[in-house]
Amino acid sequence: MINQGIEADGSYEIETTYSPTQIEIEESEEIDDKSSTSESSFPAPVNLHLVPRLFKNPYYKTPKKFKTLKQILVAERNLNTPLDVPTYSNIEAPPSIKPQKKYCDITGLEAKYTDPKTRLRYHSAEVYKEIKQLAPGVIQDYLGLRHAAVVLR
Repeated sequence: MINQGIEADGSYEIETTYSPTQIEIEESEEIDDKSSTSESSFPAPVNLHLVPRLFKNPYYKTPKKFKTLKQILVAERNLNTPLDVPTYSNIEAPPSIKPQKKYCDITGLEAKYTDPKTRLRYHSAEVYKEIKQLAPGVIQDYLGLRHAAVVLR
């Protein structure tokens, strides 16, 4: 049993007392009877399941685990909801007002500039020097990666 008291200065005082149950008392008496008849010098075995654990907080609750987006979507799919009820899987958003970010075709960093001749995007002057040395086939390959290549018929 745990008794908690609040002192005048606001500090807590926790006092722990232990009262054995009837089963524990009977088991300890049986152990005492057996140990008195035997002439062994070893102490009687102690059942650790019956000894109270003072280091554990009896009021502790494990934190709630969060569900991942995939778990939520699977749970929603299994529900029988009407079509007019909004869920994660049927919400449609309008197009973004912000302009789309442009990335350098060579480095993958955010591109500030575009080469007017090759239409390759680049991050800095160093990358531009490398673009100038590229062959036309390599330039078309880079443009093809972002689906901006010129297709001749």
